[in-house]
Amino acid sequence: MSILDNQRLAVKICELYYYGDLSQKQICAKLGVSRPQISRILKAARASGLVSISINNPYSNETALEMALIDRYGLDDTLVFDTGELDTREAMAEFAKQAADQIEVYLPNQGSVGIMSGRTIARVINEIERTDKRRLELVPLIGGMGSDGADWHANIIAKSFADKTGSHYYLLNAPVLVKNEASKEILLNEPGIAVVLEKGGRCDVAILGIGQVNESSASVVAGSLTIAEVEALQRAGAVASVCGSYLAQDGTIIENEVTRRTIGQTLETIKGSKRIALAMGKEKADAIKAVLAGRHIDILITDADAARKILNDSQEEKK
Repeated sequence: MSILDNQRLAVKICELYYYGDLSQKQICAKLGVSRPQISRILKAARASGLVSISINNPYSNETALEMALIDRYGLDDTLVFDTGELDTREAMAEFAKQAADQIEVYLPNQGSVGIMSGRTIARVINEIERTDKRRLELVPLIGGMGSDGADWHANIIAKSFADKTGSHYYLLNAPVLVKNEASKEILLNEPGIAVVLEKGGRCDVAILGIGQVNESSASVVAGSLTIAEVEALQRAGAVASVCGSYLAQDGTIIENEVTRRTIGQTLETIKGSKRIALAMGKEKADAIKAVLAGRHIDILITDADAARKILNDSQEEKK
């Protein structure tokens, strides 16, 4: 009889391993069965149902949404947080706290992390607790957004994150949007700007926000985009903004005169980075869906309301 068919032996090994908390090496010494055989017996026991493992998951609803998003859009990973019935302000605060607790999992202990501007990213980074475990380079991925909302600027967020992690940070001393392409070329040739842009394009990880293209977007509120420019982007079909890129609903990158005057990284220039996007709220579902449709990110961190709407809309589109 093959050792794999010896059920009495399999039960004994399983009990020693799962109940006795013995390692495979210890079982090998105790029973005289080789470690490769023990490994195969444990694997076969699970496959046959001799051993069953259950996980008491208190986040089962969120996990189901995460797995559905991963399966539908080919993501490496997803985190979905349920903020319950809180109002918009409280929901954002709760989302920021939960995201801050988890985002470090995706960051290297050493390496470069690109930081985008935006309200959501600013709130999440603000909630991260101080730690000396990280030795990172924090690189702003885009220029300053305007005269208002300074706390949302990539430079400020990068400095805040660096202060909390004992890391080094850079400043991108340029506006996100300039008057014309000639002005952009002059600034791109400035050594201090060029070196930060070059580092931003080589980041190990990029932390991104997903914005809507409307008058309430952070870019408009901060003063970097005018209503007329937003309307021009809308006419071109833009529904989402990520880095210095704008996306149509199917995920196609849209080029227009605004993008040609933008200083900073685009979705094309950060393709080599692990791209982590933070966005929440049902109102952002269409923008998030555009980013997912274009396969522009690797990891999505969102809330249950947005996840449900994205998945429900996707099901409707299939009918």
